[in-house]
Amino acid sequence: MNITVNCINKLLPQTQCRECGYQGCLPYAEALVNGNAEVNLCAPGGEEVMLDIAGMLGKAPLKPAKIQEKALAWIDEAACIGCTACIRACPVDAIMGASKQMHTVIRKECTGCGLCVAPCPVDCIYMQPVEADYLPLSRDFEQSREARFAASAYALHRYERREARKQRDAEERRTLLAQREAATKARLQSETTLQPAETKPAFNPADLIAQAMARAQAQQTQRTTSANREVYQARQLEEAKERATFRRAQRDLRYGTEEEKAAALAYLREYKAAQEAKAAK
Repeated sequence: MNITVNCINKLLPQTQCRECGYQGCLPYAEALVNGNAEVNLCAPGGEEVMLDIAGMLGKAPLKPAKIQEKALAWIDEAACIGCTACIRACPVDAIMGASKQMHTVIRKECTGCGLCVAPCPVDCIYMQPVEADYLPLSRDFEQSREARFAASAYALHRYERREARKQRDAEERRTLLAQREAATKARLQSETTLQPAETKPAFNPADLIAQAMARAQAQQTQRTTSANREVYQARQLEEAKERATFRRAQRDLRYGTEEEKAAALAYLREYKAAQEAKAAK
């Protein structure tokens, strides 16, 4: 029997979580068909997917290497600084937000992959366990009455739509840059054509030295500006983290457990003392 990559890919949950060690479900399916991967690497699929893969490939079943519990991403909106890192990481566009604005997770669209957690610079994203057999919860584009395959089909639809959008954006950007380059070349060519022919001036060593010094000065200025920009960006990030920690402490002081309230109170007292000392200088 000729097993195709598409046949194996349909068995996978399409969360694109990369827990298998590959960059998504399709690369893992390709490795399975080529005999380069074990049948037990799909963490969100667990034993059910492992048995289906082993049966289709005619291989012996193995204990799942890892089990990924069903969980949905949740963003602490009070601590979110709007950096958009989670939006860029989400493979199915399940996070809404804009730069420097609060972000939120669309629960029905989340596949529980967890890829948004690590990039967050202020650690405000948490995976919350959910009572569900399969993720995502949405089934708007289901192609099967069976819940498992309806969920995976919907997740694949979201992933492919996102990849198509990214490719379209990249092509539009390349086209725009090519148009700008062509317009610049045309303008330079026009200016060269309109200028009258001039007698080439005699070589002057002083001019060559002046040009070299000007280039060196420009490079030094650029390096200094770049360094200043990095320092400024780092300071902005630290200030954002401090604001997020302050807001989290305020929240814990009001809604947290007794331990969290005590820790929040201690932090807020230290914060107040530091602010007063800074103001006294």
